[in-house]
Amino acid sequence: MSSISSLLQVLPKVSQSRMIGSGYCVWLVWNGALNTAVPHTLKDYGAIPMAEADGQALWLSPTPEVFRALGRLQIWSRLNPMPLFCQIMPVTVLVGYDLTLSMAFPTELGKQSVDPPKEFEAWIHPKLTEDVQRISGLSLQQKGSMPGLANVDWRLFDADEGLDYETVLNWFFVIKPVGRMGEKDSIMGWRAWAEEIKKLFTRLNVRYLVGTREEVLIVSLRGLRSLRGFIAELLRLIAATKEESERTYWPCVMAAVSQKGRQFTEEVTHKFNLDWNKLSPDLPHFSYRDGLMLGEGFVVNEARYGGEESLDSWCNVSLAEDVGEKSKSAAEVILPRKLMLATQDSECFYCGLRSHASAECPSRNLEDPRPGVWKALAGMDIKEFPKAMRSLDDALDSENTLDSLAGLLASGKKPENIMAAAMFEINSPAQFRVLERVWRSRGKEWPQGLRQLVPEEGQFVNTAMETFRARDYERTGALLKQLRLKYARSFIPSSLQGYVAMEQGDHHQARFYWQEAERMGYTPLQQGFFVYLQARSFEIEGDYKEAATLYKRALTVSPNWLETLYRGGVCMVKLGFTGQAIEMLDDLFQQDPNFFNRALIDPELDRGRAHVLSAMWDRWALAEAEVMRQRERVDALSGEIDQRFGEDHEFYEPAKRSLEHMQGLAKLNNFVAFRELIRELALFEDKLSRQVERDIKRMQAKVDYLVERLKDVQQEAAWFPFPKLLLEFNKDFNYCVEKINWVNHQHIKAAENFRQAGSYLDEVEQRLSALQKRLVTLRIVRDTTLFVLMLGRSFIWFEVIGLGLGLVGLPLFIYFTRSMENVWIVDMIREQQWEFQKGLILILSVLALVVSLLKTAISFERKKKELFERPMDEAQQSESKKKK
Repeated sequence: MSSISSLLQVLPKVSQSRMIGSGYCVWLVWNGALNTAVPHTLKDYGAIPMAEADGQALWLSPTPEVFRALGRLQIWSRLNPMPLFCQIMPVTVLVGYDLTLSMAFPTELGKQSVDPPKEFEAWIHPKLTEDVQRISGLSLQQKGSMPGLANVDWRLFDADEGLDYETVLNWFFVIKPVGRMGEKDSIMGWRAWAEEIKKLFTRLNVRYLVGTREEVLIVSLRGLRSLRGFIAELLRLIAATKEESERTYWPCVMAAVSQKGRQFTEEVTHKFNLDWNKLSPDLPHFSYRDGLMLGEGFVVNEARYGGEESLDSWCNVSLAEDVGEKSKSAAEVILPRKLMLATQDSECFYCGLRSHASAECPSRNLEDPRPGVWKALAGMDIKEFPKAMRSLDDALDSENTLDSLAGLLASGKKPENIMAAAMFEINSPAQFRVLERVWRSRGKEWPQGLRQLVPEEGQFVNTAMETFRARDYERTGALLKQLRLKYARSFIPSSLQGYVAMEQGDHHQARFYWQEAERMGYTPLQQGFFVYLQARSFEIEGDYKEAATLYKRALTVSPNWLETLYRGGVCMVKLGFTGQAIEMLDDLFQQDPNFFNRALIDPELDRGRAHVLSAMWDRWALAEAEVMRQRERVDALSGEIDQRFGEDHEFYEPAKRSLEHMQGLAKLNNFVAFRELIRELALFEDKLSRQVERDIKRMQAKVDYLVERLKDVQQEAAWFPFPKLLLEFNKDFNYCVEKINWVNHQHIKAAENFRQAGSYLDEVEQRLSALQKRLVTLRIVRDTTLFVLMLGRSFIWFEVIGLGLGLVGLPLFIYFTRSMENVWIVDMIREQQWEFQKGLILILSVLALVVSLLKTAISFERKKKELFERPMDEAQQSESKKKK
């Protein structure tokens, strides 16, 4: 037995309904395999599959055409028997804020169960009797309650075989170009593109009309299958033409309306209940009811904001293959409906909303610009954006929206406060709160110049400002007229009078005053500001082309003012040229990613929102894919920093702080965080590379220094006369040589070798210092040994000479004095020859020792230099020559 409750469990869930309508639910139960004719027929008549499981399914039909489909199936089953149970009952159609489609059942209808049928059966709820009877050839037989079904008076469906029950779902589809058709470029571009579209009409064999009084194409489409095929082919043609630069393309707006009660004439374009100038270009527009019936392969998008929505409200559709699979981290941002209610004919000059007049805008009571709100928005996960928007919508009082909005803007750091502040910060340069800062500014560039303020400026208009805030325009005008005469060279009265004229609805006069203020402005910042106000005035009046031109001029005056580029892009969207707008916005997203968040919540991008958001999510996906790679790189760098640097390294702490910040950015799903992570990682890698290069150069210099010290130690130790006593000394020396060779032969740029090389060099330096301390003792022993050897050599030579002189000289003295008599000294020497000989030898030895000491002391330093230092100098010179 099949139970409908199992299907209800898998129906899409809609927690909060955006639209509610009536519809028809078809409960199918079959035995065996379902004949493919059943789903094909239901789809051709506008039914939408909702759930299927275990031989049963639920379908939703927004129109009574489901009864014609059922009639066809019954007639077909009489020729081709099939076991199929069909039950049609009334349900409530639910559409969520994310356009999720579902349906709500009465309790008694959700507890039904039925056995698999043996033949075709169709049961109709009694409340649908009148809907069935309106269709010729269909009838109902009263059967009463049925076992397992809800306890109502069910009716058995019956169709007359004499009728074919062809669908009445037919549409007129209109295509109109955007732009001013009085201009030559517009006419040439549209007609070339119209020829491409006509070729498609011919290929699909559809009937069409070409407008004679205006540039328009009207197509007659019969049946939902024909509509699906036509829309798919048209959207593919548009996409293919955009990609091929050699083919001519022109933006156009498109909408479809039911043929019921309308004639196939050019006047049908005036019977569409919509504003053609507000439609998104290049996307077909339908009622939600018709758009949902297109089914698989199409995506339904919001077309407009504001007003009470129903299934008959307008939407636009795109191909699912063009939309692609949105990133899981992306979110659908739906603006607060209470703010988007269109109660005014034109947008507010200050904020762009249509829910209030410019004179009532809450931004008039704000004190200063709040650029910090973009930082707060950048710190919010994209998934929180829809929640914040819903919270903002819930926080607004539907009966007193402006006062509740003013309260949200005044204070608070909740997400709804941030969102409200951000929405009113989008066009802050045009708001009254900026005017006084412009008066006081002395900087030349926007926005830095607004920080360079003089203490007071414009005090003489304080009374006029107070009356303006109080909306006493008559008194304000009188005061400013007097001030303009009194301060003829000041731009301040004229600038304020422009705001007065604007709030009174006289934009032409407002631009006159702002032009006068522009001419008298002191700095490029002030002049650019007044050009911006003139451009905004044209934008509010709907002259978007002139507004875009003036925004470009404001950028020329103040080249760093990115808001002018953004406003130019918004004007292109409002004109319908979303392709050019997307290119401008792309450039802005690269220069300042905060504009991405700005575009997400900007109510003035209404006309091209579907195209802009689609392009933005493409950029999001690219940035997210890049960030996924960068996240792994950040984690790898964190490990590399630990591996490459010690905690005592000067680069370690700043690097760890930067990496922790980047890891925080990597966890945040926000385009600003994506771009900031990519930018910071590139800067960090550059800093790391430069730090590594500096450290490597220091290491190389240190290696050269340590090598020189090693050579000194080696040369000093090489003269030590007792090498066997240098076992520990040689061990340390060889360790130093080994580690320096390791550093010289390794790729020390690699992280695993970098820190090891630094550690080795520090250890080598410590051991070298110890060796050099021990070298002092070695030098003492060496110098002492050298001194003793030199002394010994000198003493031996002097001693030999002395002994030789003593041994030869005394006999010679006795021999030559043999003739001398009675000379007491000679006689004494002759008598004590041997004692005198021994004394002479002793005296000569002492004298030799003294002379040797004197000679050694005098020549020791010179000899030491010859033996130790000169060879070292010669070796260094030979090495330097080899290097050269």
